[in-house]
Amino acid sequence: MSDDPMVEEFFSEVNDKYYPQVMEGLEMLESDDVAEGIEILSRPLHTIKGVTGFMAGFEPASHFTHKIEDFLKKVQGGEVESTSENLILLSRGINMIFQVLEQLRDDTVDEEEQEELLALITEASASGQSEETVSGAGVDVETRDDVTIIRVKDPRVHQESQYKPIISAILFIEPGDSILVDLSQVLTFGSTAWGALASMGSTFKVAACNLSSDAKQTLYAWGFDDTITVYPDEDTYFTTQ
Repeated sequence: MSDDPMVEEFFSEVNDKYYPQVMEGLEMLESDDVAEGIEILSRPLHTIKGVTGFMAGFEPASHFTHKIEDFLKKVQGGEVESTSENLILLSRGINMIFQVLEQLRDDTVDEEEQEELLALITEASASGQSEETVSGAGVDVETRDDVTIIRVKDPRVHQESQYKPIISAILFIEPGDSILVDLSQVLTFGSTAWGALASMGSTFKVAACNLSSDAKQTLYAWGFDDTITVYPDEDTYFTTQ
């Protein structure tokens, strides 16, 4: 595969552009600047996953990168705690992406090492949430000036049991009505939860306020701000309506 011009062009991009970006992101993880490090890492990983998916013979690299990217997003969204052990595991997985690329290029793939790492990632992902966190504390609902305010009571919203009360509350509201989701009690709000909320945007006018920095970062990283309007607080929302 090394004689393929597309492969050579891709590896040139990897060496000159993507690998330096990844190294910068990994250095930030090591210095405990986790949020910024993940933000930097997200872009090259997403590109590598997409490009290798269309390169004959490199599809396994795309699949592997997808699994590492998924773990990265779980750490970013708080679904997996950013402990030193999990960050080391994440760094190891990201470094292995480049190892897998080189192995595929040389036709010397070590699937056993990949499977070992992915098993550790699966274990870390499964233990990322405590039973208390997953249970779901629900929501409080009130109406102000014809706007339904949904106040989320869970400190972490990632699992279906945690964001389902929000969606259920919305389904009791008349289509086209305005909704304000108050996240003042929420520390992290996962991408899956944002996606479920954004899916309501075609039927309702959805806004959110009092977002933590982590919740806001996940919202913008996934582009859900195209559907959900963000306000700093409840009063600002009502004064701008």
